[in-house]
Amino acid sequence: MTESAHLQNIASMEAAIPAAPLESIICTDELLKRPRRPPDHERENSALAGLVSALADSPRTILQTLADKVLEILDADSAGLSLLTKDENRFYWAAIAGAWRPHLGGGTPRDFGPCGDVLDCNTTMLFTHWERRYPYLSAAMPLAEEGLLVPFFVSGKAVGTIWVIAHRNHRKFDAEDQRLLESMGRFASAAYQTVESIEELKSEVAAREKAETELRELTDSLERQVRVRTNELEHRNEALAKARSELAHVARVTSLGVLTASIAHEVNQPLTAIAANGESSLHWLTRDKPDIEKVQLLTKRVVADARRASEIIGRIRDMTSQRAPEQKFLSIDDVINESLSFLHHELQEKGIVVSLDLTRELPEIIGNRTQLQQVIVNLTINAIQAMTQLAPADRRISVRTMLSDPETVRCSIEDSGPGIDPEHLPRLFDSFFTTKDSGMGIGLAVCQSIVEAHSGRIRASNNSALGGARFSFDLLTRRVQ
Repeated sequence: MTESAHLQNIASMEAAIPAAPLESIICTDELLKRPRRPPDHERENSALAGLVSALADSPRTILQTLADKVLEILDADSAGLSLLTKDENRFYWAAIAGAWRPHLGGGTPRDFGPCGDVLDCNTTMLFTHWERRYPYLSAAMPLAEEGLLVPFFVSGKAVGTIWVIAHRNHRKFDAEDQRLLESMGRFASAAYQTVESIEELKSEVAAREKAETELRELTDSLERQVRVRTNELEHRNEALAKARSELAHVARVTSLGVLTASIAHEVNQPLTAIAANGESSLHWLTRDKPDIEKVQLLTKRVVADARRASEIIGRIRDMTSQRAPEQKFLSIDDVINESLSFLHHELQEKGIVVSLDLTRELPEIIGNRTQLQQVIVNLTINAIQAMTQLAPADRRISVRTMLSDPETVRCSIEDSGPGIDPEHLPRLFDSFFTTKDSGMGIGLAVCQSIVEAHSGRIRASNNSALGGARFSFDLLTRRVQ
């Protein structure tokens, strides 16, 4: 039996044994009374810069790297992070450095252990010989003379604690140790959220690749089945809505294949900025006269860029979700700008110039942000693909919004491509109809389904001022909802 499994068994057997009161093992008040060692900002910021670099280069190992750095800069004997399990009944030790390293993977109960006490009180706590209250920790050798713990939260939710332990009786933690650990706790919060988001994104991209492969394998048989059943399904609207929703989800996931380069580009920008600002902070701190104000500014930028990376991943995650559509009051201009941000890298790589002519102060519409983003992304991708044979200097896309009448907002997307064969116009929005060699014929059908579900109308024509195709759709404003 491993040491971590042995520790968990003891915790299960002894959690109900009467033990010393919590007050008898708490000595937090002593932190401020003890002599305080002077801060070593150079060492601290060197550690933070290393963590930022590790977060950009190897996010999967960031928690262990964090434990190693905490052990180093606090001169502790053991350090680690405890995370709540999904059912929130236990803490597991996700990363450990130092003497307690063999206990990696062990943990403590949520309702009977020092980590739980810290989250319940929502404050930093200093313990001494906690095995007096929690007998199962007597199996975690060497014993802890002192343990200093801080909570950390992600988006307001408690997810765990970060801790250091002194096994030597002459090593006493002080207020400087508390400051350092709380600083690392804030970094742990941002790192945990970033790692979690990156792992979810990888899982979603893998799911997209699997779905795309399966979809291509089934296209031939699906085409025959859908054509046979189209008339029947038109008379079964709770079933038709579900089919449309699933088709829209497949289209969103499939479109990620085109967006992969943009996703990598968008996420890498804030991560690169985080690393650069961390290195700059170290530079300003290691000067003969450290510029603290400059470091504070750079640190704020690090936090802002970490949040920006999380928000980018959150938007991409929304595109792949299959949750029930949620309608809200929206600005069509905001939806357009967000959609084009997904395609920024693709447009830049293809040398396409996008001009925006967005009417100011348009009334809000009511709709589902993700679905309307999908319409704009699909139409823009079609425009990009229609211009592949043109010289880069001739590739142009124009996006316009206007109030077509007092109760209707119109959005149009025009390209400078060859236009649409008039023979194809009547069938352009039919499911599985395509003019592309590698197309599946679902993109425009999904756009029509989404727009009509919003009580709107979509149309295509060759009347573009750029000489190519024009797709436009109308949506009702909130005034008539």
